[in-house]
Parts: sequence; structure tokens; C-alpha cells
Amino acid sequence: LIGVAAPGFTHTQHAQPISFSQELAKHSHALLRDIGRIFDWLERNSKSPFGSGALAGSSFIADPKSIAKTLGFTGVMENSIDAVSDRDFAAEALFVLSMLGVHLSRIGEEFVLWSSTEFKWVELSDAYTTGSSIMPQKKNADVAELARGKAGRFIGNLTTLMVVLKGLPFAYNRDLQEDKEPVFDSIDQMLILLPALTGMIETAKFDVGQISKGAADNFSLATEIADFLAKKQVPFSQAHEAAGACVRLCEKEGITLDKLSKAQLLTIHPELTEDVKEFLTVNGAISSRTSSLGTASSSVSNSITALAKEISDADAAISNQRKRFSGMISQ
Repeated sequence: LIGVAAPGFTHTQHAQPISFSQELAKHSHALLRDIGRIFDWLERNSKSPFGSGALAGSSFIADPKSIAKTLGFTGVMENSIDAVSDRDFAAEALFVLSMLGVHLSRIGEEFVLWSSTEFKWVELSDAYTTGSSIMPQKKNADVAELARGKAGRFIGNLTTLMVVLKGLPFAYNRDLQEDKEPVFDSIDQMLILLPALTGMIETAKFDVGQISKGAADNFSLATEIADFLAKKQVPFSQAHEAAGACVRLCEKEGITLDKLSKAQLLTIHPELTEDVKEFLTVNGAISSRTSSLGTASSSVSNSITALAKEISDADAAISNQRKRFSGMISQ
């Protein structure tokens, strides 16, 4: 989908044309950050509390470090009172799951919109949609909607535990038995949601023609006029005003920006020459955004290549962790 143009939105309104592959890739970057947070969590929460006793330590455990190593921990916690009180690992896990849930919710929201009659950008497989109990023509994006809804559940579980911990005295308190249900529930729900959403995305069919259709709608190329003038050293406030004047004139004349005549352009601003029209096309606008993180095809292609490397590295790291935990279980 690198070459496929799409309307980009801010405030849910047409903003600027973009490459649709960049639109999709943005989710991969967010999900990679989630994977990074999981590894951060593992590194920070891999010390053993063994040897803490009830709160004052133990007179029986001579070598907690040896036990920790045998169990697969990277070290031993330093303070027995903190060790029996600590539920940071649970709270952090719930935050990581909540952040991942929010990212999945945003994916779900986009697929709900994109599969709607108003967009028609994507068709979802029957396996991941349902009909209506009353209206037989409906095809509802149930999995995408559940992805949105479950984000609230993840956040609720995080809030539940944080409220339990708030103001709690150190060492053990019975309140801490409430740490398990929110953690187990969030993990269970995520294990349901991830494969379902993955299947929905893998089986989705994108309509490239429909996606590209509105890329230049609602004067989304107007920013190109402002940028064109700014590159000619026109102060951006004046460039912005000139772009707005072009839009107003087009609305009055019932034409698009690329149909403005040489005389009309020069009347609006003396630096607004006809070569601006090179950028008043969807391809011209997209091709001009050549910053390394921009939407030009070359930039997106390089970004996706780097993204593939990051994903491969993450896969390898996950595989190594699996082996590590498998070894712990077998011992």
C-alpha cells in the first residue's frame, strides 16, 4: 500500500493527503513501544523477595541470592519490609496492559469508521462481524468495537489496584489480596483480544480506490500554498493568509485550487506564481513531504524497512524470554 494516497485527518476533518501505508504503520510503532514497556517491566521487576519472612527477614535462609538465581531472578530485593509490601510489579503490569489496550482501542475505532458505509475503506470478514438482531442488512464490526470497550476494563483494573495501594501502610495488609483479580482479569482479557483483533486485521480487504478517492477533498492541499510561499521567505502568517484567500476564492468560483489562474494567484500574493500548481496535486503534495518521518513514498519505504528490523529484533527478544522462562519451569 505504499503508493496509495489517503486523506489525512485532524479533528476528524480533512487536513492533508498522506500515504496510506504510513497511516497503517503508525500502529506498529505504538505497539513496538508496548513491547518495549513489557521488557522494561521484566528488567525492573526481576528481583526476588525470598528471604523477607513476614517483614523482618528470615533466620533460616542463609543465601537468598542462590535461591533467586535458581528460580530465574536476576537478584534479590534489598529491604524485607519493602519486599513484602511491593505491588509495583502488579501496578506496572496493569499500566502496560492498559496502554496496550488503549492502542488496540484506537485501532478498533479506525476499523469501525473505515468499515462504515460513509468510508467504505475496508471490508471485514464475516468471521469478525455480526448482523443485527432487528436489521438484517447490518454488518457490525463487533471485534473492533470490543477492542474499544475492553480498554475501559483494562484502565478500570489499573485504577482498582492503585486505589487499593493508596495510603496503605507498609508490610503486609489484607487489602493486598485484592491485587490478584485485576491482574488476572486484564491478562485473560488481553489473551482473548489480541488473537481476535489480529485475525480481523489479517482478513480485512482494503478498497484502494475508495481510500484514495477523497485525498484532495475539502481543500486539503491548501497547506501546500502556504509552504510554497514560506519557502520564498514570505512570513508564514502572510503565507497562511494567502492560502486562506485562495480557498475562499475557490469556494466563491466553485473551483479547486489547481484551477486558479495565473492572474488570480498573483492578485492574492505577488510571490504566488503558477509553479505552485506542481504541489497542488495529491502526488505532488505527498512527494514534497520528504523528512525522514514524513509521508513521501521514499520516506515511508525507509521507515517501514527500519520498522521491519525493529519487529524482527522484538521477535528474537521475545523468543529468548520464552526460552528463559521455559528453562525456569523445567528446573
